[in-house]
Amino acid sequence: MGIGYSGDREWFGPRRAFRRAVLVLCAAASLAPAATLVRFPYLQNASSHGVAVLWATSEAGAGAVEYSADASYSSQASARMRPVTTSSGQTVYQYQADLAGLTPGREYFYRVRVDGAILAEDLRLRTAGTGPFTFLAFADSGTGGADQKKLAELMLSRENPALVLHAGDLSQESGTLEQLEAAYFGIYAPLMSRAPFFPAPGNHDYYTDLAAPYRAVHAVPAAGSPDWDAGRYYSFDWGNVHFISLDSNLLVLPQAAGRMLAWLEADLARQKRFWKVVYFHHPPYPSGHHYSDPISAAVREKIVPVLDRYRVQLVLSGHEHGYQRSQPLRDGVPAASGATYVITGGGGGNLHRIGLHGNAAVTKAAHHYLRGEVNGARMRITAVGLDGSEVDSFTLSPAPGIAQRGVVDAAAYGARLSPGSLVSVFGDNLGSDYHPAERFPLPEELAGVSVAWNGKFMPLLFVSAGQINAQLPYGQAGPGVLLVKTQNGEAEMPLTLAEAAPAIAHVERGGQRIPAMVRARNWALVTEASPARPGDVVTIFATGLGPLDRDIAAGQRADAGPLLRVRWPVEVHIGGISVTPLFAGLSPGFAGLYQVNVVVPQALPGGVHSLLLVVNQVSGVSVPLPVGAAETGGQ
Repeated sequence: MGIGYSGDREWFGPRRAFRRAVLVLCAAASLAPAATLVRFPYLQNASSHGVAVLWATSEAGAGAVEYSADASYSSQASARMRPVTTSSGQTVYQYQADLAGLTPGREYFYRVRVDGAILAEDLRLRTAGTGPFTFLAFADSGTGGADQKKLAELMLSRENPALVLHAGDLSQESGTLEQLEAAYFGIYAPLMSRAPFFPAPGNHDYYTDLAAPYRAVHAVPAAGSPDWDAGRYYSFDWGNVHFISLDSNLLVLPQAAGRMLAWLEADLARQKRFWKVVYFHHPPYPSGHHYSDPISAAVREKIVPVLDRYRVQLVLSGHEHGYQRSQPLRDGVPAASGATYVITGGGGGNLHRIGLHGNAAVTKAAHHYLRGEVNGARMRITAVGLDGSEVDSFTLSPAPGIAQRGVVDAAAYGARLSPGSLVSVFGDNLGSDYHPAERFPLPEELAGVSVAWNGKFMPLLFVSAGQINAQLPYGQAGPGVLLVKTQNGEAEMPLTLAEAAPAIAHVERGGQRIPAMVRARNWALVTEASPARPGDVVTIFATGLGPLDRDIAAGQRADAGPLLRVRWPVEVHIGGISVTPLFAGLSPGFAGLYQVNVVVPQALPGGVHSLLLVVNQVSGVSVPLPVGAAETGGQ
């Protein structure tokens, strides 16, 4: 076996590990002198399909990582190399190899070479996948002392994390490269070679050149930020969790803070994972001697409102050396739907006196790390102390919530609904992940989620954290209550169904929502670039067209024949011309989706015309229909 650490219960520092690596290498073969490993391989920027492997040597050379899923090391990624100079003037050479095209949730063997010589081998990594996983988190670790080493031993021997979060102060001194080598890489090397670390900078990390050494040794996910901001804040996904690392130090720099806050808002607005976990160094609700810290006050003023707006469930920080857990808070006051704030500053630094200010639920002056166990829509957080005992534990199980005016037709997101309509339910904490229906008839439960209308279960097309698509039962117009039920609770909304609510479906194309209308002859979507022609038969997809000429259960797929037709009269108005459809009924092969086939009038000139569906004298919302000039030449 090479220099893997998995079977060694004795603590040893990196220098000894490096010597062992060289001895194993020299015993294996008679080779030219190998480069001297001064920083053991560590994982960065891991995702479902890739990971970065970094290491450093005292001599320059050509580096590479060999890897495979079966220990054959049959694949290779070349490494980029760059010199890094310490404050004492010593130069080391840092390598980074980006492994791409990996399989989600797969374990890989890897080893590193420089100039052909193996410097470390028998190492393993695992890509992000689906399903349950465990992460670790801590902060304020960088002393190199006995307490930090003891916690590191516990993490290495007792835990098997998918990833590790560090909420700042990797060094408890001034954040120089030498201090990072000793108190960060020198302590966590065995763990860092098998689990990626995702850090956030602390105040001590800023003491040397505004965190330049911190940024130099990490390869975190890109945030699309300016060069000066690069590596200071970022986000990534793992399973059904969206993690965000912020740089709370930037709050004293107005322009940089503005850029980060704008990025945070945009990042949260587009993410769709069930869990939102945010971490940074300065806590918004400290209970110890940082109670009046101006940066903590700035976090409360500038960051917390954004986290509240997007229903973040868990916020981690450090700075205060100890452990604290708040009550669930929203707008700074207890609320069942609020975020839980945890200070995990017991990673190794000297402990602080901690009070019980404000809305703290638990405070303890204890060295510890956090274990987060993610299992669907529930997350268990345990603070583990120096002796391996439990300092504190709690479970997050966010109840579902339906957004205001959050139940709309799935076709065009209109507020009017009718029996049999396809509906979209928007809200928070709805489904633990994206789960589509995979069979007909559509199921009435998906991944522990159900939706009912007046006590009658609705067939589900898919569930996700922020949206559920389902079909209302046929034949139940009038007032009622829509109820969403998950393993974490229930949410309801009163609704009134109309007899008919015609709505033309839309599809996403190039970032735009386009009416779902196709030319029947070639099934091409009608757009301005591909318009309909006079005389064309156009198929319009819609929902909410009312009762059918014979019964079908909601969630049941419509057959190709005999066709199910709309019972009530349907009219189509194109550019002011009223047209009787060739067919109006359920679309074969789908559940709850109607189609209307209509001939574009021959007299219609080229241009963009309005198209309107009317069912039993109930009008929908008009959509644009691009029409080209009539085709000639027998086409």
